[in-house]
Amino acid sequence: MTSGKYKEFTNYALVFFLIGVSGLPYFYVSNTNILLLFLFALFIFLKRSVRFDSRALAIMLVFYIIDIAQVFIVKPFAPVTMMGTYFRLFAAFFIVSLCGKKFPRYYSDIIYWLSIISFVFFIPSVLSQSFFNFFTHTVCPHFPALFKTYSADEFYQPAPTIIIYTFHEVLRIDFRNSGPFWEPGAFVIFIIIAMIFNIIEAKKLWTKQNIVLTLAVISTLSTTGYIAFFLLIMSYYFVTGNMVKNIVILSIAIPTGVGLYYNLEFMHGKIDKNIEADDDTTSRIGSGLADLKDFVKSPIVGWGRGAMRYGGRAFSFFTVQQHRNNGLASLLASYGIIAAFTLLYNYYKTLKKLCTVNSFDFRFAILSFIIILVMSLGQTIFQYTFFYSIMFIHLVYKKEDLVHRGAPGHKNPVM
Repeated sequence: MTSGKYKEFTNYALVFFLIGVSGLPYFYVSNTNILLLFLFALFIFLKRSVRFDSRALAIMLVFYIIDIAQVFIVKPFAPVTMMGTYFRLFAAFFIVSLCGKKFPRYYSDIIYWLSIISFVFFIPSVLSQSFFNFFTHTVCPHFPALFKTYSADEFYQPAPTIIIYTFHEVLRIDFRNSGPFWEPGAFVIFIIIAMIFNIIEAKKLWTKQNIVLTLAVISTLSTTGYIAFFLLIMSYYFVTGNMVKNIVILSIAIPTGVGLYYNLEFMHGKIDKNIEADDDTTSRIGSGLADLKDFVKSPIVGWGRGAMRYGGRAFSFFTVQQHRNNGLASLLASYGIIAAFTLLYNYYKTLKKLCTVNSFDFRFAILSFIIILVMSLGQTIFQYTFFYSIMFIHLVYKKEDLVHRGAPGHKNPVM
């Protein structure tokens, strides 16, 4: 293997493991894997003598100051929990720096292949209970979660996995595809982000990769995913079409979206159920309200990720009261308004920079940022390492990489 191919292989491996500790049940359930990824990324970072960008340190400093403030204001000193945050932040930064401008491409390629692999297991499992049972009862036990053991009474039990695919129970119950992630709702978020990267780079919606990713989105039967996908399509045509075309598309898309909402039980039924269960922390709305109540008690520094995370209430073991699945509200409750703004502002800077260097309409950065926020309402994504990495992508571009924003985004073909 030549040095160039070895470097490319290493970069793909780094991004795969970054995705792994952020969403694959085999990896993400143990903090030991975060440490190992950090050490691996640090070793490669030092070996390649990559320059450390001080702007990344400024971003991390915000989280450090918030952590220190939390020690004095709301919680006891928890060094292990604090170090976990910085292992994630530094691992994310190192991997983005090592991959450079190719990071979005590495990520999209991996999600593309994981989507293709998912069909290899999803379709036969839908068609055959025996196929599903063979993997869950015979093959998956050979792939227990790495560095993590579970007792029978734990709140969270990871679904059976073979690393590259997760055999979640919803596959046979509701015919939903989880891919290799912890559930379909997580899978679809990773897919949509890959599609955003693809659209910006290719300045097209229907690329080969995005067609496959679209099929993967459909297979998840995720309410949030379908809404995000609908918004993504509308966003693309909004920034690439003229006014007449936009009006025609809206006149077709809005009635279609409303019709699908009321005719697909898993969409309107699930949303209605969440609205009714506003006091249940296992629902998106109930979880969000619980976190917002905690947030208003400590809006500047939040409550951290330790024992006092839940509004000053400590729990000896995980219970339903600690269950959270609204990512935006959880971010605010955990870190407060300053750190949350820092994270989200750098998300926007990354999306805007990607649009700029690819000569794509910068309005798509605003719209895709909103789409990510919408998706975060259904999953606590901002606590995972990959979602820290998005903050740092804009740092890999230099002044010579930039081009002036302007009309080119409006002149690109729609196919």
